[in-house]
Amino acid sequence: MDMGREAGASRTVFREEIRNAIREAIFSGALKPGDRIIEIAWAKELGVSQGPVREAIRDLEAMGLVETVPFKGSRVRSLTEKDIQDNYSVRIWLESKSISDAIRTLSDETLKALTEELRAILGQMDDCASRGDLRNFTDCDTAFHRTIIIATGNQVLLRLWEQCNMRNWFMFSALTDAESLKQLQSGHQEIYAAICDKDEARATSTLENHLTHLIKGFIQESDI
Repeated sequence: MDMGREAGASRTVFREEIRNAIREAIFSGALKPGDRIIEIAWAKELGVSQGPVREAIRDLEAMGLVETVPFKGSRVRSLTEKDIQDNYSVRIWLESKSISDAIRTLSDETLKALTEELRAILGQMDDCASRGDLRNFTDCDTAFHRTIIIATGNQVLLRLWEQCNMRNWFMFSALTDAESLKQLQSGHQEIYAAICDKDEARATSTLENHLTHLIKGFIQESDI
């Protein structure tokens, strides 16, 4: 048995699990912007050494969720209005491209499979909206957009989008209330309908309007 390879695999699993645990604490609001992320405390809570915790924090820093300040350690990142504007402009471009590519390049059979999967996700989103379940609603939203990107087969686009989406849910999950979920759901329904109709212009413009509305709402509510 290759013990080195086995140890490396375990290290990767630890790193991913730790990263997900810290990320969930950020998304849930247990860790707020400016809060310190103390390596030794997380290592003790998760029953691991500080090494993989440090690596997980580096991953979160690359995603834009965490920043490390010299002599002060790591903390949850506070975002400026420019950070938000820049992030959304990139996300709009990436998602518009994925929609265009899906409509232009997928076969009728593959596009039908994609729309059926999107319809199932919309059903879950509608259920979450009816129950005011914000956390699971955000998971469904992520699945909706990721499904479109995965269908294009563009792995580079997927990696870039996942970094943008991490930052967006960090902002969105902290501010959206249950009453707005139905409105957000309707935006996804419009995107879905346009994809079903193979109407590239309507699908991409609806997406842009949808995300632009989100960013304006966030900036107004957060008073950045």
